[in-house]
Amino acid sequence: MIIRKRHLNIVAIVFFAVVIAVVFQQIATSMTEQGIASGGPYDNAAAYPRAISVLIGILLVCQLAASFLMKSDEEQDDDGVDIGSLGRPAAMLAVFAGYLGLLNWLGYHLTTPIMLFAIMWIAGMRRMVLMVISALAMSLFFAFMFEFFLKIVLPGGVFRLNIPWS
Repeated sequence: MIIRKRHLNIVAIVFFAVVIAVVFQQIATSMTEQGIASGGPYDNAAAYPRAISVLIGILLVCQLAASFLMKSDEEQDDDGVDIGSLGRPAAMLAVFAGYLGLLNWLGYHLTTPIMLFAIMWIAGMRRMVLMVISALAMSLFFAFMFEFFLKIVLPGGVFRLNIPWS
């Protein structure tokens, strides 16, 4: 089955628009109720997701403008994309969705290396030792950056796994 590129473009734009809407909905409800969505950029947990969402929104507007400007040229040359070639992106999206679903239950230190390993596997890496070391190193690096420098407590999960960096 063939899917037109412009239809894939629309699906991607709608997906990211929904992500932006969910981020702003969470900021307005859950984060506001917890009292962590106000104040300056250093004591406002909503500042980073809001900034990333605004940036994604700006890029979406640019993408929409570019797609409307180049619409006539692309429609003539659009042979489409075979649905089978969308397996890797769909698998990566499924892995990330599973990661987000398990993050609070299992915690950051158990789910993140597994997610990173799975993404590397889907992307085509096959050197197991390098993949394990890379996944663990990246996970620990990001944990250190968030917990030590940004003072953000990452989910410990049911086992309450946290690393005392100080």
